[in-house]
Amino acid sequence: MKKSIILFTGISSLLFMSCNSDNATENLEQNPEPENVLFYDSFESANMLTTNADGFKWANNNRTSIVTNEAAVWNNGEINNPKPDGRDWTPKDGAHSLRFHYPAGKEWAEQRFSLGGAYPEIWFKYWLRVPTNFKHGASNPTNQKLFALWMDGYSTKGTGPTVIWNPWNDGQNGSTLTIVYKEGGAGGTGGHMQSQPWISYPEDQGRWMQIVLRAKASTGKNTNDALIETYRRWESEAEFTLIHQLKDINMPFPSTGPNGWAKGYIMGWINPPYEEHTDWLMDQFTVSTNSLLK
Repeated sequence: MKKSIILFTGISSLLFMSCNSDNATENLEQNPEPENVLFYDSFESANMLTTNADGFKWANNNRTSIVTNEAAVWNNGEINNPKPDGRDWTPKDGAHSLRFHYPAGKEWAEQRFSLGGAYPEIWFKYWLRVPTNFKHGASNPTNQKLFALWMDGYSTKGTGPTVIWNPWNDGQNGSTLTIVYKEGGAGGTGGHMQSQPWISYPEDQGRWMQIVLRAKASTGKNTNDALIETYRRWESEAEFTLIHQLKDINMPFPSTGPNGWAKGYIMGWINPPYEEHTDWLMDQFTVSTNSLLK
């Protein structure tokens, strides 16, 4: 049973809304939400208006929509577009999820967000379903986007740090995942680092994975104590696996602020485009300043 939760900073109690109050306690014990959550969206509201005390905000839908397994119900406003034949939009939990739709031959589907505040350390956790027909294109370049995070501006548009997680074709019917980051100042991100196995097909087509991303800024301008981590567990797995750990790096606040991570996007541009209409699904998006490895 899915719950929609908003935790307001400085308030010690959580407000839980359950579709069935009779088994709310049972559900809480089986799937407890992490403490000190800044933001949580299960998309059960069927809109993109969920917020928190700091002012978290989803940007406009860019080839994204909230869907049930029968129809798309939100895309920059209420809609009711029946699911095309042959598609599977079954959510991870509850009745709704966020869909990222890549039409055949098109490179872009993306959901941007503003955290509403600036956080020196930030954690994200969410479920992501590999498309049932996923194939990573092979013509160069093959880099795609999974997630991006920044402080004052994305890459060359800011003077603060940026972190980007990029899948690449592995040449063996699958994808690897890399990290690129920008320390700050002028210019863009550096080279791709820590290439690790990510998705194999057809084995992983249609599977749900839970992703945890962590980014920690440096404590000083010239202090090499920043950290980037990636964790993942498949739906069938009980424990998270550490995919990336990039530590002892310098990612200070920009000189004019903000003093922490402030904005980002999920998914994004792909190279090359998919040959078929391809849908990713996301569910239970969670943001915290504390560990989400539970």
